[in-house]
Amino acid sequence: MRIGIYKDTLANRRGADVAVLNLADGLGERGHVAEVFEKGALAEKVREPWDVVIATGTNELLDLAAIFPKKFPWPFVMQFHTPPNRQFKWKRFVRNWRIRRALKRTSVIQVLREEFVPQVAKYGAQVAVIGNWSKYENEPPPPAPEKTIIYPAAWNKDKNQQLLVKAFELARKNFPDWTLELYGNGKIPEKLPYGVKAMGYCDLREAFRRCAFLAFPSLDEGFPLTVTDAAVFGKPAVLVKDWIGTCANGGGLVVPNDPKEFALGLKLLMGNAALVATMGAEARKFCRQKYSRAEILTRWEELLKEIGR
Repeated sequence: MRIGIYKDTLANRRGADVAVLNLADGLGERGHVAEVFEKGALAEKVREPWDVVIATGTNELLDLAAIFPKKFPWPFVMQFHTPPNRQFKWKRFVRNWRIRRALKRTSVIQVLREEFVPQVAKYGAQVAVIGNWSKYENEPPPPAPEKTIIYPAAWNKDKNQQLLVKAFELARKNFPDWTLELYGNGKIPEKLPYGVKAMGYCDLREAFRRCAFLAFPSLDEGFPLTVTDAAVFGKPAVLVKDWIGTCANGGGLVVPNDPKEFALGLKLLMGNAALVATMGAEARKFCRQKYSRAEILTRWEELLKEIGR
């Protein structure tokens, strides 16, 4: 198949950019011609004879709808890399109307988690739930963990670092030799409690290898790839919500969004290395089965063959 994937810009090379490029590479390995093109090449590329075209966001959807205001000339897949409802902005009435209108002309709407299906089912398109895979999935088993908890996330209110820091302060009273490492950029407090380190943005391979487990108090997620990244290294997570099912399958722990309650969850794992190892093994098994590269690519391939020309 000839698959065109439109991403207006790949300048950041993070998040959705990486997911889009990984998908194209994977489909290419499966024998398809999968080409990612940016806005500068859009006018030329949309005239090529694609079997399927994928738009990777609402900006891309509107660009394509402007060129083809009545009907797309190929089967068309709309991707949502975030919760779909988040794309409809307050007081952006015209833009929101255009998005809804274009969605009604798509062949398939792809979302990352089952809970997003009701948000897009009303547009009449087929809905496909396909998650993401971890780039670390072929890493060898790590050595014995250090007494370290990590949380990779951009610093903002939704990522909930403030709660985690308070919870760790409480937990550390019983476990003074433990450390919390916070990875990510943003508005970082000038002073953090003893034992809490702001690590900045970097490749997380060694952090996942060294840590005992992941803390993940985030309040809003499209698809928490960090949880699958940790899982492939055999590391469980303490979360405020079971975002992708790891906890239901024994690979993590859900606790209330409260510093004292979250601290209890941290202490449970800080004080029980055997439990951490068992939960980590279950997380690894679950994510390797449901969110492996081979599984995700197969689901994409089956979908595209179903709707393609």
